[in-house]
Amino acid sequence: MKTIEIPELALVALIGASGSGKSTLARRHFLPTEVLSSDFFRGLVSDDETIRLARTMHSTRCTT
Repeated sequence: MKTIEIPELALVALIGASGSGKSTLARRHFLPTEVLSSDFFRGLVSDDETIRLARTMHSTRCTT
């Protein structure tokens, strides 16, 4: 297994295709309080974490 050393004060961005294991890697290697999930924040805006158009929907609501 390959080891990557991450400095204590660092920001790590996991970028990849849907289903590629980003969330799994984050759960296995970081504390829950160290992970910011875009799905979670999408849910705050749209009340549904699975909606990919949350930003558009939010903007539309705010401009009407």
